[in-house]
Amino acid sequence: MFEERCAKLLQQVDVDAFLVVHLEGTDPDGASMFYLTGYPGFGVLLVTPQGVHAYASATNIGMARQAAPHLDWQLLGWEYQKEIGTLIRKHAPKRVAFAARRMGYYTASSLQAEDVAEFVIEDDPINYVRSIKQPSEIAAIRRATEITEEALAQVLQDLRLGQTEAEIAWRLECEMRTRGAEGLAFDLIVSAGENSALPHHRPDSRSIQASDLLLFDIGAKFDGYCSDMTRVVSIGPASPRWKELYEVVLNANQAGIETFAPGVSGPQVDQAARNVIADAGYAEFYPHGLSHGVGIEVHELPMSEGRNAVAAYQPGMVCTAEPGIYLPGEGGIRIEDLLAITDTGHELLTSFPKDRLIELDVEA
Repeated sequence: MFEERCAKLLQQVDVDAFLVVHLEGTDPDGASMFYLTGYPGFGVLLVTPQGVHAYASATNIGMARQAAPHLDWQLLGWEYQKEIGTLIRKHAPKRVAFAARRMGYYTASSLQAEDVAEFVIEDDPINYVRSIKQPSEIAAIRRATEITEEALAQVLQDLRLGQTEAEIAWRLECEMRTRGAEGLAFDLIVSAGENSALPHHRPDSRSIQASDLLLFDIGAKFDGYCSDMTRVVSIGPASPRWKELYEVVLNANQAGIETFAPGVSGPQVDQAARNVIADAGYAEFYPHGLSHGVGIEVHELPMSEGRNAVAAYQPGMVCTAEPGIYLPGEGGIRIEDLLAITDTGHELLTSFPKDRLIELDVEA
């Protein structure tokens, strides 16, 4: 499996070797390292057609050998930049590529200052390879999604007036870990009332009160893979206005989902959802795109809009569908589902109820 991934990576770049450096936190969660080896920690890889040369520091080499025993891990000294130059000289590739998005400026400039090889700066070719998942990867995302949904169901059952956003987020994390999650896919978003109008709000001391909207953008991580789901509930009866806005967002969510299929472009699915919100008169209150990829990272290719918008979805891609309407100072509604592109259309990975705005009877 890992040999196949490395081979696909080298097909993306016209070089003698590809350099992966995960030492400075520039490769979030060690995504490239994990994808190519099965080991998520700090280290250096030189991927060549002849094989993968793998290095880790003294504090990490034991874990690397345990997680990826198929590789011959060698010791990397503490003077990292100098050591990387030395190992490149040792293996003598003439042209070496690295991902600009996944290497720190200091390391990149230090290597380029040394006359060890011709360096070719790429965007993020491993991300392109990762965008098409194998069945085992989709299975891990499916289980991460199940854990996320189970945790949310339990937390909603235990909700009480006066609980804070931060407390609810902690309860969600505990429920996820109890069910087998290895961690969070991202910092959980729990936003009450007016805070739900902030798409990336961080849970704080705001307590939930009667008639609040309560938005959950949450995801567990299982076996190295993320889930991502958003649901909104009302604490007590919802106003007719929020019910109406919920229907608009739900219709946009469904319009986007129905458009996902092999060969369809990112802008096509994005526009399908955007048209629904625009037709309802809320275009200015929908500030983000419909979809991003989910895998080892919670935000990865394919994207539905922008410079990296996918030209054609392919089977094996895992994507979100997350339209929203946000009214500043009042509240917001977002509905996010996760789906996998199949040979004939798509498979919905999320199943948490969304057909109406759930109104919870919450006591103090």
